[in-house]
Amino acid sequence: MNAVEHAYAALRQGILDGTYAPGAQLAEVELATSLAVSRTPVREAIRRLHSEGLIDVFPNRGAYVRRWSRAQLDELFSVRALLEGHAAALAAHHATDEQRAAMAALCDDMDTAATPHGADIQAVAALNDRFHALVHEASDNSLLPGMIRGLIQVPVVVRTFVGYSPNRLQISMQQHREILTAIRSHDAPWAESAMRTHILSARHELDSSV
Repeated sequence: MNAVEHAYAALRQGILDGTYAPGAQLAEVELATSLAVSRTPVREAIRRLHSEGLIDVFPNRGAYVRRWSRAQLDELFSVRALLEGHAAALAAHHATDEQRAAMAALCDDMDTAATPHGADIQAVAALNDRFHALVHEASDNSLLPGMIRGLIQVPVVVRTFVGYSPNRLQISMQQHREILTAIRSHDAPWAESAMRTHILSARHELDSSV
């Protein structure tokens, strides 16, 4: 792994796991020292993370881990609910047997990772991402996956799961099962409603500190 990839991977992971909290400044000199690289790889890593929406860069002020306001979260989740609900409705018509089987396997894996006696939140978040991506793919609409991907901010998803109580985490897992059942039943209105409920209920688990 070259210096740029090392800096990028380390900073991205630090944002995802909370090492660099929302609103934290990412100073090039300090980061270069802590990562044992020069400032150039750090600068390139910051540029890439900014393009992904994980970092805000302000002229004459520097780079900061992105902080989401309550209004921004409301906007983000409301648009996601519309697009992902539509994707689920289309998936009810177009999902293949292989895609439905893969969704079921992901639900099984999420149930395992979300055990009440020690949930692996990072694993749950990664599996959740794969489940939703598969629903988007199963919509058979070439535009939806890219449009939705631009709205899904991984740190927000991870922190959503971090804030879940064991009971709330199990409810989220049950919601995935309902989405899958609706898709398997070829019931587009049900699939759309189940997905929108799932997305909007996740919004309520976040607060303005994200």
